[in-house]
Amino acid sequence: MLLNDPVTLLFIIIPFGLMTTLMLCLSYVGTSSHRAPLHWWIAGDLVLAAYRAVDLLQPGVIAQGPAWLGLLAPQTAFIANTAGLLLAIGCHTLALHQLAERRRDWRWHGRILLAPLAMYGAGASVLLHNGFMLPWFFLLCVVTIGIQFAVTWTLRRQFRGAWALLAGHVALLMFHAHSTVTLALDPPPALDFSEPDMFSLPALGMDFMVSFLFTLSFALMLQEQLRQQVVQLSVTDTLTGALNRRGAVSSILQQERRQNATQRYPLSVAMIDLDNFKRINDQFGHATGDAALQLFARTVNRLKRADDVFVRWGGEEFLLVFPGTDIAQAQHFMGRLREALSEEARTPSLPLPIGFSAGLAQTGAMDSRADFETLLRAVDKALYRAKRVRGRVEVVEAVDL
Repeated sequence: MLLNDPVTLLFIIIPFGLMTTLMLCLSYVGTSSHRAPLHWWIAGDLVLAAYRAVDLLQPGVIAQGPAWLGLLAPQTAFIANTAGLLLAIGCHTLALHQLAERRRDWRWHGRILLAPLAMYGAGASVLLHNGFMLPWFFLLCVVTIGIQFAVTWTLRRQFRGAWALLAGHVALLMFHAHSTVTLALDPPPALDFSEPDMFSLPALGMDFMVSFLFTLSFALMLQEQLRQQVVQLSVTDTLTGALNRRGAVSSILQQERRQNATQRYPLSVAMIDLDNFKRINDQFGHATGDAALQLFARTVNRLKRADDVFVRWGGEEFLLVFPGTDIAQAQHFMGRLREALSEEARTPSLPLPIGFSAGLAQTGAMDSRADFETLLRAVDKALYRAKRVRGRVEVVEAVDL
């Protein structure tokens, strides 16, 4: 057998594709139980392997092979082959969609997988024996690859590997769109199913190179996701989901650089302390104390803006940074927060209301980390005054600075 023989190439490509899939499995260990992206991609690669192997199951393809290898007629092999490719594209699209952490129900997943197959089957039942069968197949490829391109486009800023996928999508879209238009304008003769249906060498080579590139790009994206998860865990408080003290300063200074770029001044900073938290722990136990912290964090996250920085500073103390916000607006937020906490229903795990005291300051540009730490010391002094009475918000005064 020679390398210019499609059968030989299929015997090389199919095991190599399965080995690549296995390497993808072994190379990724996520930090959570959410493995849906990896599972969908592996399913797509397995369908691709089956799609390539279908051609080998036609009579006469493998000389002196077992009798069971000839179980598919050429027409059946063609339908299974083309439908398998559309199904594989759908599986990979769902993998990318899950990587973007967009949750959809099973109906949406079913539409992505089965709607193109249903459309293809309906068209194939009419066009199978005339010259428009191939244009119809290429058109469905354009549609499914276009959907995958749209999903990948949303990932380009988060994952560098998305750019390799997008480049492959562009090449495939150009190839299939050109084939669709060319064959539709000048339809070829009806498909002849008297001989085994086999890949052409150029199509087989392009298919393998693109799918191999896609799998490597997806593996890179998984590794990038893992790295992002590790970084996120290192700067996030596991109990409340807020930033921890380690991640706070860098995030706040990044926000400050954005402030400098957009001139969104002033900036307000609040240091918040939950009232009577030690008594909560002593009287009701640490589980109730944890529930109080979680309720407070959920309420803040519900009320704050996307640009606001929320930090668990330590114990029952929290820090809030409001870009583009003056003292009056920050005080209004504190009032809304106090009102929202008072409206929370009592539960067996948290049978008492949550109150807080806070120190509040307004500033302009901060040129360095030292400026930020000076501001924090002033806000902490204002918080200390508020805690003497409890349930108050004290604004930084000149003596605090």
